[in-house]
Amino acid sequence: MRKIQQYVFAIVVALAAGGATAQDTTPSVEVQDVKNPDMKSYRAVVAGLDAFEQHHALAPSVPELRFRLVAHEGQEQLAGDPLYLRILGNGDPIPLPIAQDGTFAVPRVQAAIDDDADLILNRKKGVLKGYPDIRTPGLPENVRRLGDLRLECQVMIAIAKKEMGLMMKLFVNTVTMTSNWCDMSFDKKKVRFSFRSQHPLESADIVDGERRERLETSDFSFRSPVGESDWSNEARIELHYAPELTLEEKANPWLQTLFVVGSMSDWASRNPLRKVEDGVYAAELELGKGAHSFKVGTRGLTAISLGAPAPEQQVADGVAVPLAKQGKRLRLKVEAPGRYAFTLDARDKEAPTLRVARLP
Repeated sequence: MRKIQQYVFAIVVALAAGGATAQDTTPSVEVQDVKNPDMKSYRAVVAGLDAFEQHHALAPSVPELRFRLVAHEGQEQLAGDPLYLRILGNGDPIPLPIAQDGTFAVPRVQAAIDDDADLILNRKKGVLKGYPDIRTPGLPENVRRLGDLRLECQVMIAIAKKEMGLMMKLFVNTVTMTSNWCDMSFDKKKVRFSFRSQHPLESADIVDGERRERLETSDFSFRSPVGESDWSNEARIELHYAPELTLEEKANPWLQTLFVVGSMSDWASRNPLRKVEDGVYAAELELGKGAHSFKVGTRGLTAISLGAPAPEQQVADGVAVPLAKQGKRLRLKVEAPGRYAFTLDARDKEAPTLRVARLP
């Protein structure tokens, strides 16, 4: 049963985040010279509008539901043609203005609902994703209100439910023992959903009166206790951003801090490499017994992402292995738990190598 719950939780999280878990059968179309543009069921988005109205008491100061278009973690929105979003059914297209910050609102149009229309964006599928963006006015940019996040969760889940079949919804309800998926539990603990950060994170705290707790984070997301009733809607999540990159670091990514990023850190940039000499970097990590997968690169593996030249490449203890730019995940099987030294030799930036060795 526990394995089934893990599987179901993964499905719910993927759907709520806008990920696809089933084969895409959308026919090939072309919009403004973009083949296979990003499309979303308008009826599914309307289900999100309904959820916003139904649960509006969670964020009463927010006047309307807005969505935000975001690129892949750490990447800028693509340059080129301006973003163009529209509702397309049997009638004339309905353009939706997109603000400079990437946010937009979706109106309720009965004719488009009747037509089973789509929202179509002039970008290839998967380049940008749209998320509900619910923010109580007056809060600093790096502070999120828990009630706002609870409402975002309800909107995301409503859209996800509309896009999945009835049998899948019933299956998830049965396994999670609730129809309110934002309130689901796993191993008798409330599930904490991930929410995106617009900037790379170093840490995040939730504060409710005198109570404070450090939250689990990855490079561009944080886990929030939306289903835990002992945190009030007025609780604040304080996001602590990583230092902003300098112009020199942006121009030359090798000047940025490098990390060992992998399963040992939940794929977050928590294990920095220190510079030993020009082009040589090192770190010591405590590793438990078992299989570990990882890569080496800048925060979030955005500017530099070094990995294996071929899939499933194993790293042998004490043996230097070549690395490839945008390579695959490296595999390390640890038989004896302990402290391991990771040494990156990038004196030749075109042919870097990595050596992992267990320390005595």
